Amino acid sequence: MHQISIIYTTISTQQEAEKLAEQAIADKYAACVNIIPGAISIYEWEGKIEKSTECLMIFKTTRESAAALCDYIHNKHPYSIPAILQGNIDASNDFYNYIQTNSKIPCISKTL
Repeated sequence: MHQISIIYTTISTQQEAEKLAEQAIADKYAACVNIIPGAISIYEWEGKIEKSTECLMIFKTTRESAAALCDYIHNKHPYSIPAILQGNIDASNDFYNYIQTNSKIPCISKTL
C-alpha cells in the first residue's frame, strides 16, 4: 500500500464548501473532496461556549501536495482561524494512482 494525505476542515455552509472544493480540484491541489453537511460543532470562542452547524470537508491529495493544499485552504477559508488538520493514510494501489494522477502542485515558473 501507498500513502496519500487527507486534510480535514470545517466551514459554515455547503455553498462555501462546494466553492472551496471545486477551486481546489480545478487548481489540482486535491483529487477529491468529501463534503458532509449538518455537523454540530461546540467550541470556546472569545470566552464563551459556542455551538454552530457546519460542513465537514475531507480533502484527498498526494503527500507531496499536502503542505501546499493546507496553505491554499488557509488562504481561501472564510474563518480567521480555520481548523486544518492533515495526516497520511494508507490507500489501495488503484486509489493511490487516482490521487497521484489528479492532484499535482501547480507549477510556478520563476524568471531569473
